[in-house]
Amino acid sequence: MNRKAKITNILNENFDIYRYSVSDVSELHKGHSGYVKGEETHFEIIIISNDFENKNRLERHKMVNNCLKNEFEGSLHSISYKLMTVLESKKN
Repeated sequence: MNRKAKITNILNENFDIYRYSVSDVSELHKGHSGYVKGEETHFEIIIISNDFENKNRLERHKMVNNCLKNEFEGSLHSISYKLMTVLESKKN
């Protein structure tokens, strides 16, 4: 199983997700720190879930990072997040 699929499974197991997107953007980081040719090292993740209700940005990031800690112990270098509740997503 590739890393994108693993991350998707982990997120679905740990959050009540309304909508989400997991994108491998590793190739955009070619030549940058943490890039490893042929590996999924950089991601952009969007999650819409009411699990983030009453949580600030830092708390939301910690929630997701805690679920993905084993991936960070491998060659996963970075993830950029957009984490919001259903209500917040409808305002945008």
